[in-house]
Amino acid sequence: MSEASVWPDEVALEFEGSTNLLDLAVRGGVPIAHLCGGRARCSTCRVRVVEGMPSLSERTPGEAAMAAKLDFPDEVRLACQTEITGSVRLWRLVLDKVDVDMASQLGRGHYVGPVGREVHEAAVMFTDVAGFTAMSEALPAYDVVHMLNRFFNRASEAIEACGGRVDNYMGDGLLCVFGIDGDDDAAFNAIKAGFAVLEVAEDMHDYVHMIYGHEFKVRVGIDIGDVIFGLMGGEGTARETVIGDIVNVASRIEAANKETGTQMLVTDAVRARTLDRVEFGRQFDLDLRGKAGVISAHEVLGVVSPQT
Repeated sequence: MSEASVWPDEVALEFEGSTNLLDLAVRGGVPIAHLCGGRARCSTCRVRVVEGMPSLSERTPGEAAMAAKLDFPDEVRLACQTEITGSVRLWRLVLDKVDVDMASQLGRGHYVGPVGREVHEAAVMFTDVAGFTAMSEALPAYDVVHMLNRFFNRASEAIEACGGRVDNYMGDGLLCVFGIDGDDDAAFNAIKAGFAVLEVAEDMHDYVHMIYGHEFKVRVGIDIGDVIFGLMGGEGTARETVIGDIVNVASRIEAANKETGTQMLVTDAVRARTLDRVEFGRQFDLDLRGKAGVISAHEVLGVVSPQT
């Protein structure tokens, strides 16, 4: 006799042999949503497998298509498409009407994108234009927007060429992430992208100084570690983004460039992964806002071996 334990309902469903997970839950009185009647169209019967992955069948073509559409991690399955042959522990993910409305892919489908997964060894890079507030106050609105878009367009191309993606634009700043799609050299690629962005900024300086008489300089901060990646935001405005402590650290050390007189700072973790290919300069022990203890940041001087 096998058992399917379903949380947060705290229900244990016994069965013999092989059985469909949705059918088992319905027979056991578990209030599991299934708007499309078990045809892999709505995704509301999604569950997270806590234990017992080997006891689950492979994804059906219908489930595989939905998993690709919503970027399901391996442990998130559609109950209607899953056969189980042994004991499992599951967490029911769609619990009330709000969850149903958000999860349902029937009709237009609101949240179409990654439902949330942990990513290990992701590198996060922040960039910011030095002295931008004063410059923006001295220039007409059109020129401010035109200048930023000129920079963002070229910087984004440079970041993507190094295997990264622009996660968000924040005023005059960029949040970029590397390693979301399985890149195993995220730290080095982020540093290469940082130098590429600094090169763009040098070209922008010539342009901005010639036309407006202002400097155009950019600062960069990079950290690496675990992040959560998913589609976040309100209905109609949600976007794919990352959250996690390293996002805050990367932002803080980017800002620290102003006090240290540097252009690019990275954490110990980034330095450790790139020491054989990157030239580092001074080390700074920083007391970062919102962080307990001291964070060591390292000045990045250049790439020793661009070819990897």
